[in-house]
Amino acid sequence: MKLVRCVTMQQKNWQLDWYGGKGTQSQHKQLIDPFQTLTSTVELVGIGEYDKITANRYVVIKLETGTSTDIFIGFNRAAGPNAQNDEADDEVTITESGNNGEGYSQSYLKAHLVAGETYTYESFANSGRILTITANSIDLTTEPGIATVTIALQQLCSNDSDCDDGKYCNGIESC
Repeated sequence: MKLVRCVTMQQKNWQLDWYGGKGTQSQHKQLIDPFQTLTSTVELVGIGEYDKITANRYVVIKLETGTSTDIFIGFNRAAGPNAQNDEADDEVTITESGNNGEGYSQSYLKAHLVAGETYTYESFANSGRILTITANSIDLTTEPGIATVTIALQQLCSNDSDCDDGKYCNGIESC
């Protein structure tokens, strides 16, 4: 039997009482607020190998947006119950879901990334600031398999030189 579309499980992993608590941060679930921490690098493990997690590795990351729609990042490791996925095997998945990930809500697959790929939100949480999610590496030679991901939110402009795009007089030179 093949599992279909398990790539949108990140929100459910956060919501349900799996991996250490319903809708809360735990040893297997990490909450990141990019407005508080501009750059975060995390190691993810797939749900089929969660029982092999060591400290500072997670099954799901929730990116807090300050709205009811949040972003969830996971590693769709093709192992255990996900061994026969139909999509995004051994890739980092990015989904969005409403209700702050705390209750029923449709989830949407935004991207699945192989090592070296980046997904960009042009205006994260309607802030006008760019947020990037990069799959730095995916190591399938270890048990558990590890996906290393960097989440980075563009800094606010603090002086005019921060905003200069190098093109003379196009209106982007000042904060």
